[in-house]
This record gives sequence, structure tokens and C-alpha cells, in this order.
Amino acid sequence: MAFAWQGLRYLLVSDYNSRTHLGISLGVVLLGLALRISMSEWLWIIVAIGVVWYSEAVNTAIERLADAVTLEHHPQIKIAKDCAAASVLIAGMGALLVGLFIFVPRIGQWWFG
Repeated sequence: MAFAWQGLRYLLVSDYNSRTHLGISLGVVLLGLALRISMSEWLWIIVAIGVVWYSEAVNTAIERLADAVTLEHHPQIKIAKDCAAASVLIAGMGALLVGLFIFVPRIGQWWFG
């Protein structure tokens, strides 16, 4: 368990994208609290946040492992890094859609009465 916490700390200290994800995650949680989303909506939000964080952690692990192998350009390593980065993009797009489906109607109700 200690190694997992060290990994999480590494993500937050060394990776700009992880800090961005943290800010967005906290913002989404605060918005969910403010808009009093339902329990089922919370479940979707938690899964979406978890998938984004999971993909970011795996992406960072792949990048660091590849850099440990060689810092020289290698076409196969580039493909691995690009695919790992794509996983974060895909997870983020899915999370964005979850957020839009949950928050846009509620914000519309709040804004337009």
C-alpha cells in the first residue's frame, strides 16, 4: 500500500496533467455538491473520475518505463507512448460526456428557472 501512495504522490508532484486532473476532479465534486446531484449521478461521476485517474497513472507509468529503456527516438516506444496518451484522451472525453449529461440539464434548470 505504501508504494501505491508513493506512486500517487509522484503523479501529483511531478506530472502537470495529474495536477490538472486533480483540479478538475475537485471542481466536479464541488459542482455536484452545489447542484445536489442524485446518488446514481454520483456513481457515474465517481466512475468517470476514476477511469481518468487510472488512465493517467498507466500513461505516466508507460512513459517513465519507456524513458528508462532509452531516451533516443524509437518508433515502437513512440507508438506505446502515443497509445497510452490516447487512453487518457479517450477517458477524458468519456468523462466530459458524463459531466455534460449530468450537469447541463441541472445548470439549465438553475439558470433559466
